[in-house]
Amino acid sequence: MQMKILHLSDIHMGSSFSHGKTDPATGRNSRLQDFTSALSGCIDAALEQKVDLVLFGGDAFPDSTPPPYVQEAFANQFNRLAQGQIPTVLLIGNHDQHSHGQGGASLSIYRTLAGNSFIVGDKITTLKIETKSGPIQVTTLPWINRSGLLTRPETAGLSLYEVNQLILKKLQAILEQQIRSLDLEIPAILLAHAMVDRAVYGAEKFLAVSNRGFQIPLSFLARSEYDYVALGHVHTHQNLKPDNNPPVVYAGSIERVDFSEEGEEKGYVLIEIAQDSKPKQLKWSFNPLATRPFKTIKVNVTASPNPQAQIIKAIKSSQINEAVVRLIYDIYPEQYDLIDVKAFDELLKEAHSYSIKANPVNNKSHQRLPEMGVGSHLTPLDALKMYVESRQGELKDIAQDMLEAAETLMAQN
Repeated sequence: MQMKILHLSDIHMGSSFSHGKTDPATGRNSRLQDFTSALSGCIDAALEQKVDLVLFGGDAFPDSTPPPYVQEAFANQFNRLAQGQIPTVLLIGNHDQHSHGQGGASLSIYRTLAGNSFIVGDKITTLKIETKSGPIQVTTLPWINRSGLLTRPETAGLSLYEVNQLILKKLQAILEQQIRSLDLEIPAILLAHAMVDRAVYGAEKFLAVSNRGFQIPLSFLARSEYDYVALGHVHTHQNLKPDNNPPVVYAGSIERVDFSEEGEEKGYVLIEIAQDSKPKQLKWSFNPLATRPFKTIKVNVTASPNPQAQIIKAIKSSQINEAVVRLIYDIYPEQYDLIDVKAFDELLKEAHSYSIKANPVNNKSHQRLPEMGVGSHLTPLDALKMYVESRQGELKDIAQDMLEAAETLMAQN
């Protein structure tokens, strides 16, 4: 008997709107359709492959209170799984929780819908799920907050490092209990939304230094009792156990959220388990989706006698059709009069959306900004806020995580 499972994660439906435009037909941001199309591709695959189970690794939306039309776009796709009688586990990620880490507001409603088709993973437990190809065990490990495992008296007087070590000690004991309860004759999967210590992070690295983002050792998860470890949270697809004993796989996000993911393929993972063989045989594959390309065109024209021509040449030599494009050019202030931005607008029209940024280069010695000079009352956190505000186009989606991480670091000093 062969069991098929589809693993996807980090949908973030309703994000990246700063990189879209208003669709005249619907009045909504075009990036919502991009994310809907990517999710539809995952659901299409689940139905076409006639999978036995779908595992969602968390972070359905950018936050726990998405607008109704975004929730509707998400629900319409997952409802297709219910209609196809495919059981689905929806794990709670950090973006699915309220700001204080209590509950998964954006996904909790699904436990009341479509009979038994949807299971919301909002606690550490092991589920036994009956599928058309037989039973399977799924241990759910949602995003862990300090308040979820520790009481206030337990953390009194402890440093952040000591608190995180205490969390890990408790978590290890809880996971060990789940592992001991497994029936080794039945396929078993660990589904976790977590920062694992050997992962390659993107924007998630800002959570790694905050009290909301402690790292879990790979050894906690990569246990032989599990046939596969399905991870969510990190947007870059990767396998943390190349020996596949067991595979510990981040499916990655299904669409690009920002330019930090420009060069990454996006997709889902398809898993096949041969239950009748001893030991059980497992195969998995990453399946790319057709997603909106992001393209950075970066040009340094400080040494050019004709900066306008150099920038135009760079645009014309780039594949920008229907891409989200950012044009960044380094330039001396005294060269500004040599630039006609309207010509760039005309050339970039074939892009889905675009931004143009002149990056002024001081060809003299670096001058300290007046507001940050000697005698300034600007705090380091205020300076960071000013920097983030000045880079809204690039940092919008991670700005809050950066500021929270900075506040945590300064609180330790």
